[in-house]
Amino acid sequence: MESRQSELNSAFLQIIRSREKVLSRDVLQGYVEDFLTKKEIYLESDRRFGAPQYFFDRTSLAQKADQFDAACSRHLDRYQIFYAMKSNSFRRIIDHITSCGMGLDVSSGHELSMALATGCQKIIFSGPGKTDEELGLAISHPQQVVLLMDSPGELSRLAKLVGQRVRSKGEIRVGIRVQNVQGGIWNKFGIPLFDVTKTFINALSIKGIDPCGIQFHTSWNLNPAAQVKMIDQIGSYIVRKMPEDISRRLKFIDIGGGFWPEHGEWLNAQNTDKGTLLAHVKPAFKFNKTHYIREARPIDYFLKKISWAISRPGNPLQGLEVWMEPGRWISTPVMHILLKVIDKKGSRIVITDGGINIMGWERPLTEFIPIINLSQPGLKELSTMVFGSLCTPHDVWGRSFFGTGIKVGDVLLVPDQGAYTYSLRQSFIKAKCRVVQYDGNCLEEVERQEY
Repeated sequence: MESRQSELNSAFLQIIRSREKVLSRDVLQGYVEDFLTKKEIYLESDRRFGAPQYFFDRTSLAQKADQFDAACSRHLDRYQIFYAMKSNSFRRIIDHITSCGMGLDVSSGHELSMALATGCQKIIFSGPGKTDEELGLAISHPQQVVLLMDSPGELSRLAKLVGQRVRSKGEIRVGIRVQNVQGGIWNKFGIPLFDVTKTFINALSIKGIDPCGIQFHTSWNLNPAAQVKMIDQIGSYIVRKMPEDISRRLKFIDIGGGFWPEHGEWLNAQNTDKGTLLAHVKPAFKFNKTHYIREARPIDYFLKKISWAISRPGNPLQGLEVWMEPGRWISTPVMHILLKVIDKKGSRIVITDGGINIMGWERPLTEFIPIINLSQPGLKELSTMVFGSLCTPHDVWGRSFFGTGIKVGDVLLVPDQGAYTYSLRQSFIKAKCRVVQYDGNCLEEVERQEY
């Protein structure tokens, strides 16, 4: 009991002493100003197709995919990129990714079926709790799919399914997923490092299976420290505990995704560690309008440090092909949300025509997302509660907007909402909204609104 109290006291003091970095006004205004340069395109999309809508910026997708690939090529000799479909599964994103020669990272049979339908030739199937039907679908496409084993039990079920089904088409390639350094609820994923050799030996005893790689995944990486730490731990383990006849079979090291977009994580005062604590202690506390940033390192810095860790003298991971699973980093800026103000209550409350079912979760309650009034543009941030039209008080888009004023009929932009929104959207009270594509020249409705 005393030990637990000591831990709580230590955590409390750590939060109290922490210093969050303030998001500068210049950075924030520059961010808003950049979107205002494209104001007429967004307004034209609203005039032609209406709101709410996802505005799919295909040019941004091409730029981000190229940028990630270029960073890899500068720092790694041999690599493969597998876009994480879960971050945004919109078919036109998937089609572009595969046309670039990248692979797809899928986490379910549903996603695997979508990936196969595109004709993608490089697919990795990760995730826990794969059903026999999902495993069966994977092993029926051994030339395209690499299975990442999440547990010894999953490997045992795979062994029962292989048989003649695979031998007639070729071996199914398998990687072993390792539990990461984050611990806690993240232990849901993967196999403890000390059990990896045993799992490889078991896999080698199964005809039709080719165990040839190791995967790990760390998440929410603002910098590459967690990835470097895992690379060091896995390399050390292989040297100390893995027989050479097994380590020689390794063809790839998959470092997963978790790369945070370069603009960092933006928070309202109440979303910081101190703010969260204060909100629990005093729920009625009125927070100011200051915003904070948890800074992220550029993707070149990530790849430089990852390459350095893998290439260090004596690291047995040298020479392996490096696989990566970017999702959020690529998809964040490829979709924006357009809303229209349909009601105003007093001077400080507006209701929009789109609810956060478009996002699929109450994301604006946990981070700061700027809202830009395209109809009355300006760089000043004004305090106004911006609600959606769902029948729930948690349907909040934000507590402020950028502009000179706000009225019924104004068109609002919620920028950079391509990651974990379209894939999480739901028909809760309101229908799923349309998708409009912009290719740099033309606007086109490419997915109709559901009713």
